Amino acid sequence: MLTTATLGWSRLCRIALLGLALLLYPLRSAAFQPEAVILLVPFEDHSYFRGSWDISRGIPQVLGDLLQQDRNIVVLPLLDSLLTAGEDRAALSEAQALRIGSAAGADLVVSGDIRNFSIKRFNAGNPFLGGYTSYTAQVEVEIQLLRPLSGSQVGTAAGKAEMTDRDLGLTLLGKPTRKEAALLELNEIPFGVEHFRQTIIGKATLDALQQLTKAIAAKTFPPRALQQREPKILSLQGKEGFVNLGLADKVEIGHKFVVYSRRAVKQVGVVQVAEVLAQHLSRILVLKGQEYIQVEDALAAP
Repeated sequence: MLTTATLGWSRLCRIALLGLALLLYPLRSAAFQPEAVILLVPFEDHSYFRGSWDISRGIPQVLGDLLQQDRNIVVLPLLDSLLTAGEDRAALSEAQALRIGSAAGADLVVSGDIRNFSIKRFNAGNPFLGGYTSYTAQVEVEIQLLRPLSGSQVGTAAGKAEMTDRDLGLTLLGKPTRKEAALLELNEIPFGVEHFRQTIIGKATLDALQQLTKAIAAKTFPPRALQQREPKILSLQGKEGFVNLGLADKVEIGHKFVVYSRRAVKQVGVVQVAEVLAQHLSRILVLKGQEYIQVEDALAAP
């Protein structure tokens, strides 16, 4: 005969097991969440910046930090082992960047051009007696998005920001204020660190690069609103197949989709668009779950 204590313990066990199941379910599902792999190569610098920072490497590094705040994005480092003899990592052509991106398994390669990176000072009054000083920081970066799978450029974007510090106060007898002295010592701050990001040029840099992250994300994943109401697997043979998504759905080569089983109503795999053929037809490659995916299984943007 079961006692009240035994019933209570049984109930606690069931609750514990339910909690464990709920905890493990998202972990199982996460195995089929597609990740976008992005490779950032050093940017060209046409800003004529004369400071000590290497912004051609520093700016893409900060951009990579911002991109990785999205858990579905992985940013790869540019390793010297990916370069062939004679290749200069600071001056890669589009063809070289595509080859390196393909070798690294990247979905997108991001190259760029720093058009402006500057701090300008404005003085009002006689600097030897007293006056007002303000600073304006300007950052402008243009990027190109390259798709190794298609071997072509798939888009461009620009980020542009301007920040002005109008609270520097009066200068007396030509002596710099505390804020002005801090700005004059900017080069002593390592590029990209938290202290840098709090400065006027750091804030402008973050603003411009955050604009670029949105453009990159838009090319990384397919749109959630598809014209096709029931996206699905049309046919499958080995790791290749066809889906009823295409030009009309704004699907592009490289886009990845989660596959949901119509029988078990759960995530079973990930496929990637390899070729867009018609308004509602594309060829796909299976990236994960080949043994589970079947014809008529549903597709969804991540």
